[in-house]
Amino acid sequence: MSRYKDIIATGKRFNVFVREGLECEKLSAVGFAKKARKLGTFAAPTLERLDRLKGNYHLLVAAEIWCPDCHINLAVMDFMCEAQPSIELAIVSKGRAENDLQDSLGLERVLVPVAAILDEAYNLIGTFVERPRVVLNDATGQAMLRYRAGDHMDDTLQDLLDVLEHHERNRDMRAS
Repeated sequence: MSRYKDIIATGKRFNVFVREGLECEKLSAVGFAKKARKLGTFAAPTLERLDRLKGNYHLLVAAEIWCPDCHINLAVMDFMCEAQPSIELAIVSKGRAENDLQDSLGLERVLVPVAAILDEAYNLIGTFVERPRVVLNDATGQAMLRYRAGDHMDDTLQDLLDVLEHHERNRDMRAS
């Protein structure tokens, strides 16, 4: 869909996004970005999955620098794009998402971050909304404490990989 492509063209890269924050927001986002690049943050099997991706993808993410969930999950997405150059990240504001993406993503309201996961032709293949599933599904609240410390970054990456791998399996099945 060219609409997604047009919106991506207005998006920012992670380093530009971070520069727009207050000092405390910048420090938090940069801290999570450093953690994402620290050996051991991601499990070896998760990194192997990332390496095996074959297609080209776009992550169109609505985010705000004041949002702690954005600091964590955009750090993961930025790492993902660095480790797998066939993935592009473009960040737009929550307002842009409310105006241009909310209906096409089927959202009642825009929680940030929300990522439209697009294939190489800019077709929507999935979404990531706010937090990894393991944190959203935890009734005890313990996962949220670990998540806020950045200890569920691997789960964010796995959730994103699940969408991309599902797309690749379906594409390969259609091709055979």
